[in-house]
Amino acid sequence: MKISLRPVTREDGKLIVEWRNSKSVSSHCFDKRPITLESNEYFFEHFVETGKYRQFIVERMDEDFGAFSYPIATVYLKDFDDVNKRCELCIFTSNDQEWNTESQKIAIRKLLEISFIEYKMHKIYTFVFEKNIDEIELMKQAGFQVEAILKDEALNHYGDYVNVLRMVVFANA
Repeated sequence: MKISLRPVTREDGKLIVEWRNSKSVSSHCFDKRPITLESNEYFFEHFVETGKYRQFIVERMDEDFGAFSYPIATVYLKDFDDVNKRCELCIFTSNDQEWNTESQKIAIRKLLEISFIEYKMHKIYTFVFEKNIDEIELMKQAGFQVEAILKDEALNHYGDYVNVLRMVVFANA
């Protein structure tokens, strides 16, 4: 399986809105409100273009044709602390069938490589709902470990407060 990351473009907005608004995707997000093309455009202008977020489209290369690749998800980094060399990694699930455990693991590892080598980060953290066992296992396979359990940290899609794990990985790990 060949997975690559490329910087997100304005033209990717339609796909991102489609992915983000599916129930299976929004259930993994702290903010479950639907997004629109307009709100995604605002986000792109104020967060991506300014460098506050560094967002990438995950593409899978078609093994049969070699040069053809297609988007399957997006991943990004945010909340850069350049003094302490840390930031948050967000894995933006999609409803594409190609976005499976193997492609997710490859995309996360590629994003970690960018974080540590290109952006010179020391520590990368992420947040995962405690009940999302598969996502926790995925993060562990990518090198993350549980740093803390945040009690009643966020609302789930039923409106109940749930625990969230803060998971971390270090550059020297």
